[in-house]
Amino acid sequence: MFFFLIFSLKSYAEVCPYQKPEEWQTFIKVHAERSNWVETCEDSACDEDFYEFVKNNVQHTFEVCADFIARHESINRCTENMRKFTPAWLQQHSGDSYGFTVDNHTYLSEQEAKDKPTGMMIPPKAIVAALPNRKKVEAAARKNGWKYLTHDSALGGVRTFVFIPDVADRFDQWLLLNLQEGSSSVSAGAPMSLLTVQKKDRAGNFLAEVRLHFRDYTLQSKAKGYGFALNEENNGKCFSCHSNGVRQLIPRKTPVLEGQPVLGEKEFVEKTSRQSQFPVPAEFPFQRLLEFNRKLRSYGTPNWDGKVLPENHGPALGKDQGCLDCHDGKTRGTLTVITSSNQLEQKILHELSMPPDTGLSLYLERKEMKNPMLSTEEEKFLKLAFDTQKKLNHEFKSSRYPTLKKWFLEKTCH
Repeated sequence: MFFFLIFSLKSYAEVCPYQKPEEWQTFIKVHAERSNWVETCEDSACDEDFYEFVKNNVQHTFEVCADFIARHESINRCTENMRKFTPAWLQQHSGDSYGFTVDNHTYLSEQEAKDKPTGMMIPPKAIVAALPNRKKVEAAARKNGWKYLTHDSALGGVRTFVFIPDVADRFDQWLLLNLQEGSSSVSAGAPMSLLTVQKKDRAGNFLAEVRLHFRDYTLQSKAKGYGFALNEENNGKCFSCHSNGVRQLIPRKTPVLEGQPVLGEKEFVEKTSRQSQFPVPAEFPFQRLLEFNRKLRSYGTPNWDGKVLPENHGPALGKDQGCLDCHDGKTRGTLTVITSSNQLEQKILHELSMPPDTGLSLYLERKEMKNPMLSTEEEKFLKLAFDTQKKLNHEFKSSRYPTLKKWFLEKTCH
């Protein structure tokens, strides 16, 4: 009798609280009114209170009512968009995950599974031994034949990229070091990001599409030199900035743009004392940047292997701004409310690189590099371009919440 009572109370507590179409219509409408949906963890700190609210009030209701919803066609239809969006939103707003469909421990462990190439996610010892000094890292890259480039970060400071291809061509590693502006060394506690583009399985068979693997290591000061640790609770949302897969570097000359030939290239000079006899051509770093971008483009769109379900991330954004001409979900990833709006603002407003092929970024390059100086008329033109891009960016940002809300409510429960 006691067991029956407990079972009955548990069953009663889990009864779906909404039984009528009008109740479900109100449920969807009430929760669609919350503009918090469009705030991403890449643009501000994750909103823990709203995360818990969505988890306990929206997602929990869908879980409790799953059987009921499945049995009622009209309710299944009207709740579909919010039902598939909510778990994806929770993944992208969790305080202790990269935002994939699996938790970080599972995600990181699967990178070392039996079907994955060995060593795919391990930074080279030569680079680790050179930490934290940027010049030593660059020297290690040159000595080992790993092409690199140091340039201005899109988000402030300076970044050094090191390209490390696997000798068996199973994968390419792209190592990223973040440095504060004016600093010659990477700070302890700073992330050392590793993006690996997997092209083959462990047996050497080519994949139909490349797969991307992300890791953020944390630099640690040790008694002798530096090392790194893998924190499974890192919460940078990889897909928020990588909806297209790999990202290209800023496609123009910037005040900080440095690179030299590496071992295996004809321009390489092993002894630094002889560098003055064989100076690096002035255009070499920029040509390296263009080379890197060609390589990054060559990977195409990745297979996310179920770790991301882009179709659950909400409606495509930017139709009125012309974004869908490129971001069609095929040639380039769809822009949604999951996409970092700060990253988009960087591209649209600060780099003037979106929409592409406008030529505006070249004017910005000339202004920053002062080579050649802009004329008075060109300065006016560039200011007008910034004003136009500012308006475009505002229109895009302003469209995010109304577009999502409309999508939530596009199907009625009656």
